[in-house]
Amino acid sequence: MRFKKAVRDPIHGFIKLTEEEVRLIDGEPLIQRLRYVKQLGFVYLVYPTATHTRFDHSLGVLHVATLLGTRIMQQLGNVDEDLLRHIRVAALLHDIGHLPFSHSFEILTKHLLHMAVARGCVEVDMAQFDAARKPHEVTTQLLVNKLGPRLSELGYDPSLVAELLFGRDGRYRLFNNILTGVFDADRLDYIMRDMYFTGAAVGTSFTHIDLERIVENLEVVGENFQFNEKARVNLEGYLITRYNLYRHVYLHHKTVLFTEVARNILAENIEKCGEGSGDPQICQYLCDLARFATGNVDEVNIWKATDEYFVSVFIRDAKFRDLLSRKPPDYVTLWKREKDFLEVFKDPVRINELVDKIGPLHWALLNRLKKKFVERLNIELSEVANCRLSPDDVILSYVSFDPYAEDLFITTAMGPLSISDISPLVKAVDEAWKRAPHFFLYIRKGALERCGEKAVKSLEFVLEPLMDLAVRRIST
Repeated sequence: MRFKKAVRDPIHGFIKLTEEEVRLIDGEPLIQRLRYVKQLGFVYLVYPTATHTRFDHSLGVLHVATLLGTRIMQQLGNVDEDLLRHIRVAALLHDIGHLPFSHSFEILTKHLLHMAVARGCVEVDMAQFDAARKPHEVTTQLLVNKLGPRLSELGYDPSLVAELLFGRDGRYRLFNNILTGVFDADRLDYIMRDMYFTGAAVGTSFTHIDLERIVENLEVVGENFQFNEKARVNLEGYLITRYNLYRHVYLHHKTVLFTEVARNILAENIEKCGEGSGDPQICQYLCDLARFATGNVDEVNIWKATDEYFVSVFIRDAKFRDLLSRKPPDYVTLWKREKDFLEVFKDPVRINELVDKIGPLHWALLNRLKKKFVERLNIELSEVANCRLSPDDVILSYVSFDPYAEDLFITTAMGPLSISDISPLVKAVDEAWKRAPHFFLYIRKGALERCGEKAVKSLEFVLEPLMDLAVRRIST
């Protein structure tokens, strides 16, 4: 493979690009737009240097996918350069469907589209979005299809690119795992990149040296891959680093709160626009955003699906201006860390398992859970004067952590074994996550003041059975 250009990257050194890749990247709005979409959404309000973008991440995924793809092909006895070219471009395009602020607003995509359909902004078959666990992947597929003619011009097979990105059970299943698997290029790059740009090494690190060692010890077995024991210590470092990033960055209680405040602001505006009472400019913008999400893009609309444009419109909302100003939110969390969580929930493993069973929560389901919870809460607090809560007094946020370490296997004389079965360190990480908060609960300060300290203390004692009951109610 002949390279024309090298891009300096703080994570991987130099990322090399072919002439076709340079021609695809330069001048293509769907790719260049990613420069203006932050990788970590509102995390920068907690970690100020977390302003890296989906664009740099996509280049990093291209680089890591090349390493993994080459190693797998070597294991199979034939390095297919044409297939490797397609893996690289698939990696480059894997995130082009993200809305502004990346995953922050993904939970609201379906809500946004239903409103836009009702208003006549878009015409779309909602079934594909309603069935999707990650709606941005549907948008990505629609946009990759639109890029088909350009890919053909540059000598790529658009159907092969789509198969590598979205196929799960076809002939390229082994290579699909490079882009969407338990140990994929996407996850490897974002862990290294997010750790670097947040500065949250938290007692461990995972660098390009570890990555190189792991790739060198990757082994192909059937349609899966596993790892030689030589790379075990590096895999342990990867899993510990990933856990620390989740706990101290993605699930930092302030990160979660700022993100939920932003979501509530967007949800409130979607509701108002659906009712016909919203700000006309915001409602028009939400229609434009819905068009982008459904793959209906033009040379202007593409640039509206960026963080900067979103901010330029939503500064019309006073609550969003407060968020940008980092004005302290009017909510307090009932727990920040594992210690606080364990004081409230005597059996945190069981309550986490209960919440996890209902699966990824879309906005409507999360609201149902919150309303049921508040109903039960008010019954318990009925004897306290002026202590009735409304759903707006409560913010409930569910978080997920995937995949577990059981999905990574080490080669042994007895056959492949899960790394958590042979590594006390990894087992400890798995156990730590089972006890860590999988959801956060925030109460409006004014409501806490109305209820008084005694009511708050009694509240902590009844949270576990109330959450148990609320989850069971929406699950039936």
